[in-house]
Amino acid sequence: MNWWQRLLRRNKMEQQLEKELRFHLEAHVAELIAGGLDPVEARRQARQRLGGPEQVKEECRDARGTRWLEDFGHDCHYALRTLRQRPGFSAVALLTLALGIGATTVMFSVVNGVLLKPLPFSGPSQLVAVHGQSDNWNAQAFGQQNLAYPDFLDCSRQARSVSLSGWLLNGAMLNAPGTPEYVDLREVSSQVFAVLGITPLHGRFFLPDEDRPGTAPVVVLGYGFWQRRFAGHPSVVGTSIVLDGKSYSVVGIAPASFRLVQSEPDVMTPLGQDTAAFLRGRQAHPITTVGRLQPGATISQAQQELALLGRNLAVQYPDTNGSRSFLMEPLRPRVGGVGSTLWLLLGAVGIVLLIACANVAGLFLARAVSRERELAMRVALGASRGRLVRQCLTESSVLAVFGGVLGVLLASAGLGPFVALWPGSLPRADAIALDTNVLLFALGASLVSGLLFGLAPALRAPFRDLEQKLRPGGRTIAGGSRRLHGAFVVSEVALAIVLLVAAGLLGRTLLRLSSLEPGLDVRNVLIARMALSPSTLANPNRMRAAWQDVLNRARRVPGVQSVALVDTVPMREGNNQLSYWNSAALPPENQRPFALASSVTPDYLSVMGMPLRQGRFFDEHDRLTSEPVVVIDEVLAQQSFGGENPEGKHLWIPDMAAQPMRIVGVVGHVRHWGLAGDDQAQVRAQLYYPFAQVPDSFMRRWSELISVAARTSTPPLGLVESLRGELRGTTGDQVLYEPHSMEELVHGTLAPERFLLVLFGVFATLAMALACIGIYGVLAYLTGQRVPEMGLRMALGASESSVQWLVLRQSLRMVALGVAIGTAAALAVARILVRNVEGMRSVDLSTFVLVIPVLVLAALLASWLPAYRAGRVDPVTALRQE
Repeated sequence: MNWWQRLLRRNKMEQQLEKELRFHLEAHVAELIAGGLDPVEARRQARQRLGGPEQVKEECRDARGTRWLEDFGHDCHYALRTLRQRPGFSAVALLTLALGIGATTVMFSVVNGVLLKPLPFSGPSQLVAVHGQSDNWNAQAFGQQNLAYPDFLDCSRQARSVSLSGWLLNGAMLNAPGTPEYVDLREVSSQVFAVLGITPLHGRFFLPDEDRPGTAPVVVLGYGFWQRRFAGHPSVVGTSIVLDGKSYSVVGIAPASFRLVQSEPDVMTPLGQDTAAFLRGRQAHPITTVGRLQPGATISQAQQELALLGRNLAVQYPDTNGSRSFLMEPLRPRVGGVGSTLWLLLGAVGIVLLIACANVAGLFLARAVSRERELAMRVALGASRGRLVRQCLTESSVLAVFGGVLGVLLASAGLGPFVALWPGSLPRADAIALDTNVLLFALGASLVSGLLFGLAPALRAPFRDLEQKLRPGGRTIAGGSRRLHGAFVVSEVALAIVLLVAAGLLGRTLLRLSSLEPGLDVRNVLIARMALSPSTLANPNRMRAAWQDVLNRARRVPGVQSVALVDTVPMREGNNQLSYWNSAALPPENQRPFALASSVTPDYLSVMGMPLRQGRFFDEHDRLTSEPVVVIDEVLAQQSFGGENPEGKHLWIPDMAAQPMRIVGVVGHVRHWGLAGDDQAQVRAQLYYPFAQVPDSFMRRWSELISVAARTSTPPLGLVESLRGELRGTTGDQVLYEPHSMEELVHGTLAPERFLLVLFGVFATLAMALACIGIYGVLAYLTGQRVPEMGLRMALGASESSVQWLVLRQSLRMVALGVAIGTAAALAVARILVRNVEGMRSVDLSTFVLVIPVLVLAALLASWLPAYRAGRVDPVTALRQE
């Protein structure tokens, strides 16, 4: 019979054991009576020879092999009974643990969903990302390089160990059916769905024959767009929609879970049908590439194969591929800088959980002292140290599990609001849930917490001086217990110091960043993206005329003071980085500096309120047929010309113009990367060039990037609908979308720091409150144990103030040690913050000076009431307790 079968049949086996013992007893009695003994004497001798029935039962139970589980059940039942007997103690401990475990579970849920979960594709471990690699590409500054479309095609055809797919981020105007709308477009290769292991919800995906120029236009709709625009009707498959003036046949609907690494596209079209010139050459590298390893292939083998292909292409196309190759790595979620923030927050809530454990450990240790006689009695009756330790740990684990259950309930209620309050869009937010991994984490955190706060009382179980501990009134508090209580207080203070200093550093950083000037006048400025009518996009002259019409129409809207066009907007996603030099002797491409380039119309300076330092800004004379001109900012002026006047000098920008561009003015620096990130950005220099001088060959692409900027006399967002209606144009198919005020964009650049400050502030406040509660509880307990000593001191002439100072001095020693340890730990944490929080400078010691006294004062206030009570002890009453 297996042990679990013996456990399930325990009651029946107990009955059989009882019958068997009774049978043996009666048989032995009968044998003794037959030998001539009196029945009473025979029964007495039989009991002596067989031993005590309960001892015999215990030996038999031990032989079953299930005793440990039965004892565990008894311990759990006893723990539940003792918790019910002390509802106040149980409520405080449960609430403390629930807050710590709940907060930790929320943060782990986010970390698990955003960082740890595999991508939602079949066989994610076989997926790889392929990047371009070249000597002149700064991956640290610009991120990983994508592939040129011809390079992607060559690798797709020739690679044998990996199947490759690619896509291009784009946008398009949905002209019909319904109201015109700008949609998020992904141009994808036909292999992308097979590589990612995606099956269509309705219809089909693209065929290989459709992924080439000249074939019938087809489109696959994203699930969210299908639900929003077509109310989720499957009948849309087989119908047509019009994108950028071209009719596309809807062949399929993507499933709800489909994301291209980061986001869900609205519509998808075959990449091979795009005939844009920049896709046909090998200079531009716009294609994001993902592959799946063939069965049995490894990343190392696939990398060697792609490296060989890269070398072959370098020989075939030395002008564009001479220094280029390909790099392969496992496909991972792209979360940007969110990862470091999440680990910081998880560490912060972990500190709160440790403080909560120290607090509950103090409560358990005080309770263990009050139970010394009970535990000593168990030892006197034969309980081993391991048995007592197991009982104490079981009690703490039961409490921890209940605290964990309550914490999970709190986490389930708080997870949604936490994600909703996250500044901006949280990557992979749809993957965040209280799943099995999170619940296992919560269970593990609960059990580890139970071990942490239950271990000290368990190890303190009495095994010496049992006689003294069993005497009435013999309970004392030993030096070891005092040291344990003190260690808990010290740890709570130290951990609270870490969180308080972190919150203080974040607060000072936010105050400093908020006081910075963005470099422009952000009041009453509206920024919105603009999509022209598709009928204008085939001819550069028509595009120029259409943009001029947009400016004229926008100026007619009441409340608009001035309006301009710009391709890259400060503090909004998107930038254009170009290499430049201040002489015709160009250094190698990988040694040239870079600048942020913006194409603007003449009124941009007045719309943005940027200061003109020298020279002039653009005017109507700066045309496509005139001399190429450029305006630089003061950072570029200092980097390239030092103290010299740059006006009239030239810049050579190979990617923009074949001839040098004359500098006509210098403007103030704008914090393009945001108030927090601009100082640390690797590329800060800025230059501006006239939109009127954009070459005809670039007009189509630039028209897809242009935004409208307007300075208004009223709150800018109140003019959005008026502008949107006016800018629809005569054809009614132009769209103004993604409107923001400049104040929103500037304010949003500090949103991560603001969010971190709020959370660290909440955690620090909770930590300080828990530390003060711990200090109060420990001092109240220790003082209560020393009442006879206090009474004797006062009977011998000690004053009330001297007794109070005795208690306060004990508190100050613990707090001082905690402050010293916490300060050292906070210095290490501050360096971590400097590396991971944008805009934070080197460790500011003044923050320590400001923050630490706050905790010390709070600790003294928590210590005052126990000290006051100690000073009010009645000597006669106190001495009677001895």
